[in-house]
Amino acid sequence: MSGKKIFLLGVISAIANFIVSVHAEEIPPFGYPPFSTLSIHANSNNKDYELYIQLPPSYSDTKATYPLIIVNDSRFAFPVTNGAMALMGNNVVKEAIVVGVSYARGEDRTISRTRDYTPTYSPGEPNGHSAAARKASGHAKEYVTFLADQVIPLLQKNYRIDANNKVFVGHSFGGLLGSYILVNRPELFDHYIIGSPSLWYDDKVIFKMEAAYAKNSKSLNAHVMIYADDDNGNPNNQKMAEDVLAFEKVLRSRNYSGLNLKVEIIKGENHHSVFPGLLSRGLMAAIPLKK
Repeated sequence: MSGKKIFLLGVISAIANFIVSVHAEEIPPFGYPPFSTLSIHANSNNKDYELYIQLPPSYSDTKATYPLIIVNDSRFAFPVTNGAMALMGNNVVKEAIVVGVSYARGEDRTISRTRDYTPTYSPGEPNGHSAAARKASGHAKEYVTFLADQVIPLLQKNYRIDANNKVFVGHSFGGLLGSYILVNRPELFDHYIIGSPSLWYDDKVIFKMEAAYAKNSKSLNAHVMIYADDDNGNPNNQKMAEDVLAFEKVLRSRNYSGLNLKVEIIKGENHHSVFPGLLSRGLMAAIPLKK
């Protein structure tokens, strides 16, 4: 190779390195906004969890209080909710503190979510997770006690939270959990965003729990948004949408005072695609930005 060619290659290499270095400095790396992780031991079930806490951009610049959004199934729901709030916060919805609750540390996620999100013991559930997960089922009461007695008080103590703007977000088994809280401890949250809830669980036990609640209560003070997909190619999804509409009919028939209920079957989605869309709809209904 001639000296001239070697010189030209050297110049090209130098220019390329210069361009890369300039772009590396000017273009910030992609990534989620920074969040805090807090370990917490649940007294009610003797399990260990992590809380993932994302503060809104304006938090350090104000003394304002913020809505609290608690999401379960944080493996997918926490980053999706953070991404949604990055676009929607202070544009179409209020800025909010987003908190993801992990699965129990050191456990298979299907066992953790089945134990914590299901209201009754149903080891033979045909649509559940593994046999080991189904055998762990039925401990939503202890998990909700953990949320009520430890998680929410801890967050209220350490962060500026609007006590009248607590939002629950749950999908699938997480939606079943939200439905359980709604008809057992509705005062725990002000807004419920319930996605494709597994109301089929244990022979539709949530319907029985709602009936028991209705015997003793004429009010249900909550803003509730329930969504499901309309995947006509999946019989289980079709039944899920039918169950949601049946649950709506029951809730409306009670004429509960204080209940603000919205139900929607989202067309063109399936169980795995519907969450982002229902989340944005629910957030706009729960914490709209009032200008």
